[in-house]
Amino acid sequence: MKDNTDIDYNKMTHYIIIAIILLAIIVLNYYSFEKHVSSNPSLITNYQPKEDELAIYRTPAVAGLFYANDKAQLDSEVEHYLASLHAGSELQPRILIVPHAGYEYSAVTAGKAYAKLQKFADKIKNVILLGPSHRVALKGVALSSADYFTTPLGKIVLNKDMIARLQANPQFKVNDLAHKDEHSLEVQLPFLQKTLTKFTIIPLVYGDVSPNILAQELSPLLQRDDTLLVISADLSHYNDYAKAQQLDSQTAKLVEQNKPEIADHMSCGATGINAALIIANKQALHPTTLDLINSGDTSGDKERVVGYGAWSFEKKEPKSAPLSKLEQETNNLQQYVASYGKDLLQIVARSLQKAVTEHKSYSPSRKDYADELFNKGASFVTLKQNAALRGCVGTVIPHVAIAQDVAENAYRAAMEDSRFQPVSQAELANITFSISLLTGFEAINYKDAEDLLSQIKAGTDGIIIRDGDRQGLFLPSVWQELPDKEEFMKQLKIKAGINPSYWSENLKVYRFRTVEIKSNEN
Repeated sequence: MKDNTDIDYNKMTHYIIIAIILLAIIVLNYYSFEKHVSSNPSLITNYQPKEDELAIYRTPAVAGLFYANDKAQLDSEVEHYLASLHAGSELQPRILIVPHAGYEYSAVTAGKAYAKLQKFADKIKNVILLGPSHRVALKGVALSSADYFTTPLGKIVLNKDMIARLQANPQFKVNDLAHKDEHSLEVQLPFLQKTLTKFTIIPLVYGDVSPNILAQELSPLLQRDDTLLVISADLSHYNDYAKAQQLDSQTAKLVEQNKPEIADHMSCGATGINAALIIANKQALHPTTLDLINSGDTSGDKERVVGYGAWSFEKKEPKSAPLSKLEQETNNLQQYVASYGKDLLQIVARSLQKAVTEHKSYSPSRKDYADELFNKGASFVTLKQNAALRGCVGTVIPHVAIAQDVAENAYRAAMEDSRFQPVSQAELANITFSISLLTGFEAINYKDAEDLLSQIKAGTDGIIIRDGDRQGLFLPSVWQELPDKEEFMKQLKIKAGINPSYWSENLKVYRFRTVEIKSNEN
């Protein structure tokens, strides 16, 4: 009789071989996943740039002297000063004039100005800080090379683009020594940190410079609705209480009348105030006096006092409409391209090279590129030879990593566009290409053909039309060849396989935007 416990070694060997094969498949799949492409769940249309990890910091110089050095205490004190004015303005301040003395003397006045920013915490993204130099004699305006200014409440990033723009004027030069111990700008930072959400600063310390030069350079920056100018200035110095009130009242009257006639003895920030008044006249900004006191009111000593005032300048006009979803996504894509555009161009170049020379597809690896290039996105890759179209293929809906999407579209544009023969090795050196990154889509609701044309924005909108199972798409770049709206739509219908004179109220029309990167512009 056969023992049931006998081992069938032939079957066991068979099972071991199967297990080894399965394990090898799992390992190879994992390796392939890690080495090549798998998409992140994030979309490139939601991209926001990261902060630079290798940063230069300007650390506080007067924390513990002009304001509290302890984070919790400073947070509580600034909150208290901001609470002194509960009702904010319905109009966004474009310029503030605020004092820069120690908080025990002037913060109650500054708080009345900064409290007006609270309703616009998410809208104000850039703050130009302009204050006089107290410790370093200089000509012109001192810029900072720092990446961040810090206070006990945290760090604030500097706007390098705006700073670079100002450097075009030889009177604006990097001078970190002028910023190192200067308090006129530093004391403003905790108030900004408590009133705004995500913002950058452009810190400017001035010495011997004309108010007209300041106004000339800063006025264009203030055309932006997301930019605020803060003028740091105390008023009259070391007069008795009555004399200070008289002088400071004269200053307030000149400010209220937008007259840039503030004399040096009326304010240690006279140049900055006069520059603000010149800008206010150019941009039709209206000043409002928020507070006017002196140190005699806060310290009790009325023999030698310093004056403090606060003003807000506003443009009395209807609020601008918020950005549409397409506009916001376009802005996000522009920031994405600024960070990763060169990488995308490199991926397309590598894909074209491999497609034409080896007839193989190229798959970007996570080991070679930043993680953000594996966020999902939709793109078109367009090839040109001597300015003539040589291939164009794309995707409409984000479904894979943008790195893989542009690589695949480059291959298909070179080898599989049915309108052209595959690109040859001889042609490759003369091929230029562009990448169009697509936003999402927005349906256009219209009454009739005329209404549809009136809603389409020539030169800006990419358009998709659908009728049943027929569909056509034109990128915004097509407007360069078809600038007339009617002709644009006729040609789009032809592309979709629809008679150009065909019309139906059931025709579905969608708009989108693109951000384009060109190989011959980088």
